[in-house]
Amino acid sequence: MSDTRPAHIAAPIWLGVVLIVTGLLGLLGSFSLSVERIELLLNPEEALSCDLNPFLSCSGAIESEQGELFGFPNPFLGLMTFPAPIIMGALTLGRVAMPRWVWTTFSIGVLGGMAIVLFLAQQSVFVLGFVCPWCFLVWMAMYTMSFPLWVWAFGAGAIPAPAGLRRTAARFSSWGWVLSLALAVVVVVTIMIVLPGIPRYLFAF
Repeated sequence: MSDTRPAHIAAPIWLGVVLIVTGLLGLLGSFSLSVERIELLLNPEEALSCDLNPFLSCSGAIESEQGELFGFPNPFLGLMTFPAPIIMGALTLGRVAMPRWVWTTFSIGVLGGMAIVLFLAQQSVFVLGFVCPWCFLVWMAMYTMSFPLWVWAFGAGAIPAPAGLRRTAARFSSWGWVLSLALAVVVVVTIMIVLPGIPRYLFAF
């Protein structure tokens, strides 16, 4: 059976906006964490600005084993990768129809980023027992970026899928937002249940 998917795909404007905004938020979180990491190296005895309380802390995450998954600080990975959605979003706003393989590769890359983020979130909440505020911003940026992108990509033919799934994804494009919101709610509720000290400190503010 021949591949009926388009060879070049122009993404909708709304997706370009989502990619730019979430890419900038992820880049902000990664940059801030990188600055805090350098500050911790220069002044190891000083508390970081994002060390708000025992349950909301950056230094613990930075100094943990999980803070260097690939042998270097995780924020550096964000500095290298979050420019990608910003560039893709800018090209989308410019109405550039990119080759299908570009969108496929980008969608797979976002899937890899989501896997890393979910793993780090699990480690933070269930193993380390605290949440890094800047890390949380990166998590939310990835959740907001990923599902709308994937649902659109399936519907537009950017990701290989059966024709029925493509039609369903194209018809119910809002599912991406629903899934993003659902995952964000699950993560927040899980944090509140597993780390009950966080609501108490937040209420104290």
